[in-house]
Amino acid sequence: MKNLLKVVFVIAFAMLVNNTFAQQKFAHINRTELIQSMPDFKTAQEKLEAYSKELMSTIEEIQVEYNRKLEEFQKDSESWSAEKKEVKSQEIVSIQKRYQEQQASAEESYSRKQEELIAPVLKKAGDAISKVAKTGGYVYVFESTAVHYFDEAQSTNILPAVKKELGIN
Repeated sequence: MKNLLKVVFVIAFAMLVNNTFAQQKFAHINRTELIQSMPDFKTAQEKLEAYSKELMSTIEEIQVEYNRKLEEFQKDSESWSAEKKEVKSQEIVSIQKRYQEQQASAEESYSRKQEELIAPVLKKAGDAISKVAKTGGYVYVFESTAVHYFDEAQSTNILPAVKKELGIN
């Protein structure tokens, strides 16, 4: 009798667990596609492009100065004294160093600006995904591009709902 009771308990528990998992709702989304469709992202990209051009302008000015000094050195150095050659050579080395420093500084500045402009977009997308997931009663939302396999028949693509939440057509 005890064994029969254990078997019944195990079967009832298995049915309960199976029923519980069957009731859970799963969703997926292509977050990259969502973010790239957001007007805020496009605005951030435009600002980053303008900022990049500004940074590159400064680097190009240094490059022009370097090319001018190098050309002058190659053209006129034969008529210069050893002291003048040394001074002009040091100027060229100094410009090269300034160019490298400006390039490193520009890369760092660009990365900071990118983080500053993109972080709010990512947060807005994440908040919208969470809201749609909670409203829809989803237990898990998977990034569709980050998993090797998922059964789309058992998971809902919430991209259209999240776009609607964000006011994106």
